[in-house]
Amino acid sequence: MKPNFLANKIVTLFIIFSIFSLSNIAMAFTDTDGKITTVNDYLGKGKFTIVEVWSTNCPACRKHMPSMVEFDGKLKNTQILGISLDTQAEADAVDDFIMEYNIEFPILISNAIEMNIWMQQNSPEGLIGTPTFMIFNPKGELFAMQAGPVGIDQMEKLILSKSKVTATTQ
Repeated sequence: MKPNFLANKIVTLFIIFSIFSLSNIAMAFTDTDGKITTVNDYLGKGKFTIVEVWSTNCPACRKHMPSMVEFDGKLKNTQILGISLDTQAEADAVDDFIMEYNIEFPILISNAIEMNIWMQQNSPEGLIGTPTFMIFNPKGELFAMQAGPVGIDQMEKLILSKSKVTATTQ
């Protein structure tokens, strides 16, 4: 009986450790300086937040990024957060991308597995591909999400329409 008792304890500890580890994987985002942070640190700060998930080797991301850079700062109630899926091991490629496009908004570095886990915990679906756009209201609640390129005009109109609703209900 002692071997079964010990085996059951080991299995139980393994399961608990696995669940704890998986729940924290999505928390292992880093900023461009390598400091651990989370996506949630940037949400719900009284501004709409556009999150763009991208990769340096994504042609659609490269095509779309200049419009995001141009849009940055256009609406005072909106901030942009970029999330690169290039991993910390490819931080130099991310830095080159940031310099190439003159990106001034915050960029986090992650990978597809971590991003997928975070999205499964915080949105109706997991990661489909890059680019992926998510828009959060000033309270940090997701209200729009789309995989694939999204026009800046569409995002601006959506945010302005939600801003009016928010302004009249408060």
